[in-house]
Amino acid sequence: MSPPPTNSALSIPPSSSAELRTILASLDPTNTGYATYPSFLTVCALKLNARTTTPKAVSEAIDAAFRLFTNGDDEGPITMSHLRRVARELKEDVSEEVLKDMILEANGGGSVARGVRRDEFEGVMKRAGVF
Repeated sequence: MSPPPTNSALSIPPSSSAELRTILASLDPTNTGYATYPSFLTVCALKLNARTTTPKAVSEAIDAAFRLFTNGDDEGPITMSHLRRVARELKEDVSEEVLKDMILEANGGGSVARGVRRDEFEGVMKRAGVF
C-alpha cells in the first residue's frame, strides 16, 4: 500500500519540490528511511504555524475538517456513528461513554442524539487552538 499523497497530510502541502526535499531531509537527516517522532512534530509545528489564517482560509479548513468527521456530509451534524467510524479508522479504542462526553462537551450539553453542528465544531476547534 502506498502512502497518501503529501497534499493530504494536515491539508498543508509542500509549496514546492524543494520544500518537500527540505522536509524529508529534516525528518530523516541520517537517511535511515525512518522519521523520529520529535522531528515529525517539529515539521508539523512549522507547517501549521506557517499556514494562511485569513478568515476565508480558516473557514474552508474548518469545513474540510467537519466533512472528514461527517464522511462528506456538509450539513452534519457529527453523530455517534461518525465518531465511532473515525475512532475505528484511527484504530483507537474509545469507549461509548467517552464518545458521548465528546458530543455533549461540543454541543453544550444539548443531547447525544442531536450531535454536533458545524458552528459547534468550529467552537471546539478554536477553543482547542487548532484554528
